Amino acid sequence: MKKLFALLLLPSIAFAGKIGENYVGVELGSTNFDFGVVDDYTVKTDANGFSWAISGNYNLHNAGTEKYGLDLGVSYFNGSGDDQSLDSDNDPWTTDTELSVFSLILRPYYDLGSFKIFADLGLFNQDIEIDIKNSSTDKLSGDSTDFIYGVGFELDLSDKFSIQPSVSWSDSPSPKTNDGTDHVGKDSLTYSIPVSYSYSDNIDITASFSAINNDEFVSSGNTKVTSESTSWGLGINYKF
Repeated sequence: MKKLFALLLLPSIAFAGKIGENYVGVELGSTNFDFGVVDDYTVKTDANGFSWAISGNYNLHNAGTEKYGLDLGVSYFNGSGDDQSLDSDNDPWTTDTELSVFSLILRPYYDLGSFKIFADLGLFNQDIEIDIKNSSTDKLSGDSTDFIYGVGFELDLSDKFSIQPSVSWSDSPSPKTNDGTDHVGKDSLTYSIPVSYSYSDNIDITASFSAINNDEFVSSGNTKVTSESTSWGLGINYKF
């Protein structure tokens, strides 16, 4: 009986609002899940699905004339997708994936006017479930809380537009299949490119793109799994 032994996807922690502002926001978009398994067989799937996120930011210390500031950001992300594919033995695989993540991030920053540099330090909790159907019905699941850290900058392109690329790192949890098989992951790397447009004094229009690359996940049976996720979203922030 063949199993899909591992897939683990980490979310973007892209806060699409501007640094130093108090806001709450929501984004709707799409997520693409690519993964592959190499064992005594090979299978690759490419799943697309709906995703949404809510987030908020509170400025704990305004840089002002001191140049230094500190934000506290909170976000919740949910994405899902399903796909069907044939493995190298011509057997069909159907997967149904759902991922949810809660992030709590401290963001110290240094203000240079139209250019700001920042670091991300925080925790995130992620919960993933994958229902798998091939010659049998299996499930992969994992729930963990991990430390995450990153760096980035914010650049004002005009009085209205700003861009905020960043990169973050974290340890990967070790999910299990329903037969109790553990899978060991290493590091994960996330690239994020949020964009913000100031529509009015209280409203920002936002967009974001992210890509997540994971190291291989390996089981005790030496099954190797690769995964990558890309997502985009459009949203709105209310500033207060």
